[in-house]
Amino acid sequence: MNTSLNNSKFRVNRMLRQSLFAGIISAAALAGGWAPGLYGQSPGLVFGAGAQAQEISNQEITNYARSVLAIEPRRVEAYNEIKGMAGGSVPRVVCNETQEINRLSGSFRGIAVNYCQQAKKIIESNNLTVSRFNQLTLLQQANPRVKQLIQAELLRLQQPGNK
Repeated sequence: MNTSLNNSKFRVNRMLRQSLFAGIISAAALAGGWAPGLYGQSPGLVFGAGAQAQEISNQEITNYARSVLAIEPRRVEAYNEIKGMAGGSVPRVVCNETQEINRLSGSFRGIAVNYCQQAKKIIESNNLTVSRFNQLTLLQQANPRVKQLIQAELLRLQQPGNK
């Protein structure tokens, strides 16, 4: 019995470490070390991604960067809230995977749903659809040029007077 409990704790800790490591890598890739993305292995709360897009306009780069910068504090807040309630272990939440969200306990589900709704509103207020946001996330992960353009825009938007 104790071995089973230890094995379970080891698996949970290993999954959490892997998720955190992937989130750190995603953060470095997306914003040159500043703002983590929301797709893929970002710790905790993410949007799933659809098909990869091949083109991106300058306006979409700006809209994407604005969305990421506005969503990130809310993602961190939701992640930390769930982490505090769960005693450190945060379940993976993918906003467009309804079955996964429905499997969460009531308190966790409420936080996740609220975060996902806020993120969707932010994305749409920046003239993107969630689908297009996810496509751009995949594109920046696959295309170093696009990643560089997004990183530059994230940095530009963080300068005083650039919002």
